[in-house]
Amino acid sequence: MDIIVAIIGLALAVVVAAYIARPFVARSRTLPSGESPRDQLLAERDALYVAIRDLDFDFQTGKLMEVDYRAVRERYVVRGVEILKELDATDIRPQTVPGRGSATDRGPEAAAVDDIEVAVQARRRAKSPEDEIEAAIRARRQAQTGALPSAVGGRVCPLCGLPVDPSDRFCGKCGTALTVEATR
Repeated sequence: MDIIVAIIGLALAVVVAAYIARPFVARSRTLPSGESPRDQLLAERDALYVAIRDLDFDFQTGKLMEVDYRAVRERYVVRGVEILKELDATDIRPQTVPGRGSATDRGPEAAAVDDIEVAVQARRRAKSPEDEIEAAIRARRQAQTGALPSAVGGRVCPLCGLPVDPSDRFCGKCGTALTVEATR
């Protein structure tokens, strides 16, 4: 009688173990075949970030000894550096400011980046209705008070003429870097 109970218990344990392991086995067999190496690297990088975060949490809560924590974290960090280097090697985007060489030599993504940069620069140079409104407001304030339009600390943007605070490092309208000499 005891042998029959042991056999039934063992069979039940095998069935439960197979049921629990099935999603892990199925997931590893059904990796998307159309996934690019870059996408695989990005997925591995994200999984590694989560693993490091969880490892840090387990160490902080006292679940891991420091020796084990340091060894595992070191392995994760080394693998993370390898993944980031591989991602840099597969990255087709330009690493510096657009304008060197032709965009077609650097790939279609570089051409798109160049197009966006050109559009942003054109938008910054273009006069907008807001510029006219701001100019009218400055003129009216100057006429009413007789003060300079840059009465807020005496600073204006050298590119667009917008008054700026003395603590500003960049113009709020055009993004120009402001220096101490940017006064009128």
